[in-house]
Amino acid sequence: MAGSSSSGRLPQPEVIMDFADGGTYIKDKLESAVLQLEKRRLMKEEGTKAQRAMEALEVKPVIDSKSEDVDLAVSQIGCTKDQAETALRAENGDLVKALIRLITPQRTGSYANGTA
Repeated sequence: MAGSSSSGRLPQPEVIMDFADGGTYIKDKLESAVLQLEKRRLMKEEGTKAQRAMEALEVKPVIDSKSEDVDLAVSQIGCTKDQAETALRAENGDLVKALIRLITPQRTGSYANGTA
């Protein structure tokens, strides 16, 4: 048997397909490309679903205030650590905005309504 392999089977030739668009494609490479595209599409769908779920739960990322920022606010403003941490969390970790928040007088309920 000329051309047979040691297992008794004939070696399989590379399959090339002619398509209506005039292109000739190697079947294995075409299948591989299609599978990669499908995996990308599924990953994108999963990411979109996860993002929607996070938005639906209204989960906000935890802002970890740096201890240096808290210490600076406490030493410069004279507030408590809790007040400094609260201000930093409210300003998403922005130290300058947190310091401004801490020194700005807070309006009371009667002033907020416009009455004295």
